Amino acid sequence: MAKWYHVTMQIKSRYTSLIISCLSLSSTIFSWDGSYEGGDIAAARRSFLSQNPIDLWGGFSGFFYGNIPSYVFPWGLWLLFIQITCATTGLILISKHVRLINKAQHLLFFILSYLILCFCGYLTRDSTMASFYILGFGLILSSSQLLKISDKVLFFFGTSFIILAVAFRPWLFFAALLPTILLGRYKIKNLVFAVILMILPLCTDKLTYFTTEYKEVHPELQVIISDVASMTCLSNNIQLRKNGTDLLNNFSKTFFSNGQICEDYRLSNWGSVGSWSLNSFESNLVTNFNGGVSRYSKILISSDMTAEKYTEIRNSWLNLLANYPKDYLQIKLIHANQIMISGDTFGLRISNAGSTKKYLAGIFFVPFDIVITLHLLSPAMTFLIGFIIIVLWLSRISIYELIRTQEVAFAYLFVFFWVLMTSIAYIGDNGRYTYLSSFIFFIFIFFRLSKTNAFSTKEQIEYKSRTRNE
Repeated sequence: MAKWYHVTMQIKSRYTSLIISCLSLSSTIFSWDGSYEGGDIAAARRSFLSQNPIDLWGGFSGFFYGNIPSYVFPWGLWLLFIQITCATTGLILISKHVRLINKAQHLLFFILSYLILCFCGYLTRDSTMASFYILGFGLILSSSQLLKISDKVLFFFGTSFIILAVAFRPWLFFAALLPTILLGRYKIKNLVFAVILMILPLCTDKLTYFTTEYKEVHPELQVIISDVASMTCLSNNIQLRKNGTDLLNNFSKTFFSNGQICEDYRLSNWGSVGSWSLNSFESNLVTNFNGGVSRYSKILISSDMTAEKYTEIRNSWLNLLANYPKDYLQIKLIHANQIMISGDTFGLRISNAGSTKKYLAGIFFVPFDIVITLHLLSPAMTFLIGFIIIVLWLSRISIYELIRTQEVAFAYLFVFFWVLMTSIAYIGDNGRYTYLSSFIFFIFIFFRLSKTNAFSTKEQIEYKSRTRNE
């Protein structure tokens, strides 16, 4: 019976790999529309390849996108190939370690794979990060117990992809802990390993500064404007509003009143209040980077800001937080709420299809677009859907056992810390900032299901064996 079950699982695994590959091919074909020169990654690439690069998007982003080849195919198409290949390989490797026993579970895993591949078809930092992270996850799972040299090689490359993924957004350093979580060994040396893992993404980002002469423009000033504007415009404290207004005016020596600044304020985007003031050379590199809303922003961040000026603004911001901690906590809770529901919306691509290919692509992406439009991948909905899955398939486990279940605990903690760190570094409520955390959440839930399925299957085999013997 056990041998028959093993053969059956092998066959199902092949079908799973085939379906994921078909989804991958479709996603690649329909995602490519030839538009790849817009957005922040194109700006980061052009800046890195220029004579005077700036670190507006971080050092690693510019280094990575700047080194993507552009021969034979456009660099954007190469990037799409890289992202889809990484995500596909990772999903196939993960599928081999997830034990699914019925059609409903298989269908849910295919839906998750479809969503991941559609997201990895975007040419954005978050999509690149997601594809690397999924691949790293799959490679680490395939490394088994690290008993063979090949296992250790897989673990090394899996960990490397995790670190590279987090290097795109180093403030999400906790996400680099995945290798230690999957190891499941809580020893002193593993704690040291965990600390090293959290530091490595930031080190990777900083090392790329040696590859070119980056001009530091301090992109964290976006977070400062977002925080100060929120506190200034949402607080009832008159003194706080005055101090916040003075700090915002100090960016570019303006004299706007509190009312003038706050009439433009929008919680969903820091660009409603502030934007970058780049010199003529930098502006040509990053055309339309600020977007339409930012062209009319009152508070400008000069890319030529001196170190002394930056230090003054940073210290003023820290003093504001220290003097009004309650107000800061309140606006961070508001930011967290925006992130929890993924405040932005999307729409259906099929409604704007102007050609046969775009119409077919629109049909393929309809389920994904509906999921995004309804915010079903938001952290709040992720928690709810995860809870429903747990109730339906893990009902045999007591609440106490469920709380102690590592996979479920890791799933919820992963999204919680993701939301926490994104709230601290809040500049907008774009849903794509948190989609990867939702994907990892559901993968952890599948692993919990896998263990429950394995237990159920063992019971069935033992029961049928006893029946035959009787």
